[in-house]
Amino acid sequence: MKKNKKVPLFIKLLFTFLIVFSLLFFILVLYDTKIFKTVVEISHIQSKATANTIIDKAVQNTIKELNITSSDFFIEKQSDTSAVSVNTILINTFCTTVSMGITKGMEQIADEYISIPLGVITGIEVFSNIGPNIPFYIKPMGIASVDYETSFSAEGINQTNFKIWLNIAMDIKIVNPLRSETMSVSRKIMLVDTVINGTVPERYMSLNN
Repeated sequence: MKKNKKVPLFIKLLFTFLIVFSLLFFILVLYDTKIFKTVVEISHIQSKATANTIIDKAVQNTIKELNITSSDFFIEKQSDTSAVSVNTILINTFCTTVSMGITKGMEQIADEYISIPLGVITGIEVFSNIGPNIPFYIKPMGIASVDYETSFSAEGINQTNFKIWLNIAMDIKIVNPLRSETMSVSRKIMLVDTVINGTVPERYMSLNN
């Protein structure tokens, strides 16, 4: 009978190393393409939701802090032809306070992270909470930009639709152990949307095409 030759230990270790290395390489390639791309997209959605929550909270807290209503943002002039003007002092104070509130809110979550289970990439609800979890930290990038815009549009013979809204823009960084990405978040929040009544003219003429 022939005796089975023993495979040298060095060959076994080399073969095991090659298998483990190939498996790890395949996992990293897959992780860096399909899996990671899917997880990053989910992290973008959750990060935007977190940022929007902070923005809404900053606006609400500012309204309470300044004890104001929408009518405080404009001054209506009573004259032969009623007109309105923006209360620039108040609106500028409001924008500054909201910006500070957003920045403070982002700083408070700097040490927190979004945890996304790897099972969500399957698209199957049963596996959506199965790990391992991939952490994503949200970091603020500078101070939030808060500005305002106004618009006037005719409504009927003697009415004007007057609007004031905030334009909020900010950059946030999503940090993961493997990479980091910068994402822009922008919002428009309506502060005033009202109809101003003017004087009814004695004569009115409309020219149509």
